[in-house]
Amino acid sequence: MTLFKLGKVTKVLTAITPFICLAGIVALQAQEYKKSSQKLNYANYVSQENQEAKLIEFQQQSPHLGFGNLIADWSYLNFVQYFGDANARETIGYRLIPEYFETITDIDPRFTQAHLRLSIANSMYAGNAERTIVLMERVLESVNPESEEAALLWTSKGLDELLFLGDKKAAIRSYKIAAQWAELSNNIRPDGLTIKDLEQALESTDEIDLKEAQVRAWSGVLVHIKDHQKKKEIKSKINSLKAEILVLEQTQKQSIKNTN
Repeated sequence: MTLFKLGKVTKVLTAITPFICLAGIVALQAQEYKKSSQKLNYANYVSQENQEAKLIEFQQQSPHLGFGNLIADWSYLNFVQYFGDANARETIGYRLIPEYFETITDIDPRFTQAHLRLSIANSMYAGNAERTIVLMERVLESVNPESEEAALLWTSKGLDELLFLGDKKAAIRSYKIAAQWAELSNNIRPDGLTIKDLEQALESTDEIDLKEAQVRAWSGVLVHIKDHQKKKEIKSKINSLKAEILVLEQTQKQSIKNTN
């Protein structure tokens, strides 16, 4: 990629992804609740995860009896512990993140802070951006547009649509709604950027730039994936994107050659 193209990609990602710092918050919160257990072997970690899966199922199926918020809080704290157990995650991965996300979405779709952190964890650590978008759509049907950080839900969805699906139109739509919600909550961006700035940045990013950004995004996810089949699927996506980039570059060179 040329320095000019790299500058354009950097401009886009700088403009639309400042909220990625929330990933750091997830990690920091996880450390607060991190289990102080010694390193266990693979079988022990799998056994622990199976027990946690049963607890999640119990939380999904139990009647809330007016205590939905408390159950959602309980499930979220369990997620933070799960995410923060670095030894376990490095050994067997992040399989249960989408289950936590779906459970909390069903129990308390207005738990905005949890959904922001779960969406990042599910897309960037568990490699489930498509499912993240589906769950975020369910959340966005219930959340109050004027509530604190609600606009960031649309920003998060837009980022997944752009970097993992490569869908600029869907991303722009999400950013437009994010801008509208930010105005409702008086949560204007401190850097002064508007949706027009973001649209212009996206429009100036060609297909090769976007696909290269997707390759970097999926490559960043790949390092966290332990499941063989999931890893294979992501590698296949990366290879397909690289092949598409090669075709686009060849077409671009041929076009320039014909012009000259």
